[in-house]
Amino acid sequence: MAEETPFIPYADRDALPDQLKAPLEAYEARMGFMPNALKLYMHRPELLACLVQLNNTVMRDESSHLDAGLKRRISAICSFLNKSAYCVAHNTNTLMNEDRGDEEGWGFSAQDVAKLLDPAYAPNDPAEKAAIEYAKAASLNHSNVPRPVLESLAEHMTPPQIVELACVVGFWAMYNSIHEALDVP
Repeated sequence: MAEETPFIPYADRDALPDQLKAPLEAYEARMGFMPNALKLYMHRPELLACLVQLNNTVMRDESSHLDAGLKRRISAICSFLNKSAYCVAHNTNTLMNEDRGDEEGWGFSAQDVAKLLDPAYAPNDPAEKAAIEYAKAASLNHSNVPRPVLESLAEHMTPPQIVELACVVGFWAMYNSIHEALDVP
């Protein structure tokens, strides 16, 4: 099966400024491939640099207060609720990758992914449950997260964790919107 082509051509990676080469090589090594969205972002190297840095800071910065696996699970849920097939595919495939050190992976099965994306999914851990309830509510209506959801979040997480969680949810809302608007194959 031939790969779909974007409605605008991919940019020439060789034309990128030298300072972007190392971050993109790290991104590609972590993912195992160069995502199509980044091949489109390359048309605007300044934006590409900001988006790669934002992604790295939100999802995997060493100063993180949230578990990387929780953030990846929430990313899949948010992408699903935001109707971004492209991002759902990337996030769920990342969850299904085996954990191999430098690459992200959590060894999920297809059944684990289906359970995670089921609207009724609620983990047993109270902090994770509060985080996922918040992510779902904020993805569905970011300006009207129910007060009990916020109170549960405040009960189970620290302020830095809550701010980071809000940034994870907001980051994926933005990324999902960009990728769907660009019709990334």
